[in-house]
Amino acid sequence: MTHIVQRPIPGTEAYLRDRRQVFAEIRQLESLIAWRTRQPRWHAVGYDADGEPDVDANDRPWNKVHDARQVLATNPTVTEILGAQGRQSLLEA
Repeated sequence: MTHIVQRPIPGTEAYLRDRRQVFAEIRQLESLIAWRTRQPRWHAVGYDADGEPDVDANDRPWNKVHDARQVLATNPTVTEILGAQGRQSLLEA
């Protein structure tokens, strides 16, 4: 099944609004990636009976970036802009 995506006509207010929104979403993804980079991959959640640290994976930052990438990859305006900028790698894991 083919889906036809109705895109705004260049130069119209709807077109400019779409672009502003997409650039904001790209900035948000970049911020999420920067935030994820600062997060520890593992963290101690307590201690076991022997006094050893109980370590757990900190997957939340990676999952949030993954989810945001999946959502943005479905937006044709996002892929168009990142493709024109040569930054498609933002949408890749």
